[in-house]
Amino acid sequence: MKYVKANYWLLILILLFSAGCANFEKVFAPQQLSENYALMPGVECDAPEAVDGDLNTVSNNTRIVISLPEKKSIRRIVIYNTNIANFILYEYKGKEGDWKIINSFKGNKQPKIVVNTQVVTDKIRIFISDTHGSRFVGPGIVRDENKIIHKVDAQLDALPEIQEIELYGFVDTVEKPEKSKKPIF
Repeated sequence: MKYVKANYWLLILILLFSAGCANFEKVFAPQQLSENYALMPGVECDAPEAVDGDLNTVSNNTRIVISLPEKKSIRRIVIYNTNIANFILYEYKGKEGDWKIINSFKGNKQPKIVVNTQVVTDKIRIFISDTHGSRFVGPGIVRDENKIIHKVDAQLDALPEIQEIELYGFVDTVEKPEKSKKPIF
């Protein structure tokens, strides 16, 4: 009789464990990315060629602001480029001039930059401070307004070439229970 009760409890534990594992799998399932928020209707950008969905168009702006029509939870930012070396990504905090650094990058050599993040905002800004292809020219001679001669070395900056900026969130995969149309009482 003791073995029957023990087997009975063992069977119940196995069933509970297997049911728990099925739910455990749902909790740790890989997240699916949303559509590209930068292509949504109502998006504004001071470099429209950077958010047009076409990798063949290029923006040469060193500062780009993407404004979404509403706040979104942004989990991944993808930047396609040909020569960006150093840049800073910012999120807008809701007040005029209030930007917070998401991340800064130095020495980038990747044509596809993937930034995983967790921000809720309606604006993203990228500031590019250096590109590959910038070079020093000189030495040269320059006269100022007082006709004083100065020897200078100058840096000739290559313009950034940004093909596309993409913004993604996660798709909500949690199943919501249907509301019953039957009265409770």
